Amino acid sequence: MLGTTELGEADLIVTLLAENTGRLRGVAPSARKSRKRFGGRLEPMTRVVVTWAQREGRELHRIESMETLRSFANMQSDPARQAACAVLAEITTAVVHEGEAEPRTYRLLGALLEALEGGLDPWLAVRYAEYWTLRLHGVLPDLDTCAACGTELAASDARWVAGAEVLCRRCPKPAGAVALSAADRDALASFARSEPAAVVASPESIRPDGALDRLLRSALEGFVERSFRTYRHLRAATRGGRAS
Repeated sequence: MLGTTELGEADLIVTLLAENTGRLRGVAPSARKSRKRFGGRLEPMTRVVVTWAQREGRELHRIESMETLRSFANMQSDPARQAACAVLAEITTAVVHEGEAEPRTYRLLGALLEALEGGLDPWLAVRYAEYWTLRLHGVLPDLDTCAACGTELAASDARWVAGAEVLCRRCPKPAGAVALSAADRDALASFARSEPAAVVASPESIRPDGALDRLLRSALEGFVERSFRTYRHLRAATRGGRAS
């Protein structure tokens, strides 16, 4: 489950991610008046089985019951992990469309939640999610070609990040451009080859406002044509970049 939104005086709109049908929304009737019917199953990132009644001509269907398969509520008692989950939910909601199957995104989210619960750094989970969301949708920035002049870059060539673009050392750099360090490139290579639980990156590479943050987040926000709001909560929960 990705999240809930209030509807009327007592109901909740529940947003779900299903492996074979993409993003779905339904109404949990009277969920705000009584927690007996749905209880902790409405906690964000809970894996559930849902039964609902479809109503012809209506976009939202009535949720009849929910059964918990896997809860990540205990993990989210930690503010940094709760904030990371909020970022993951916002990214997923933005990229997955209603009624369109996204099995790889479903599995990616599940693996990230397991890894977060197992101790994965919250910022590392977010960087990994950004990288693979862009890659799965075919919009990962080209790291081996200068976006300005088209020069192919060798492994040893310096690279600069300007928004969602990679530039070579010879091309003019806009204000705010930052160098992509060897550690940043090692982190990207680890993202490409490792499962979330085994991924490795230096704290400097995954920090907010670093080169990877600018490159991956800029590309992702450009892809969905919106700015994400939940990153600021993760920044606050980790005091800028490190979990307490």
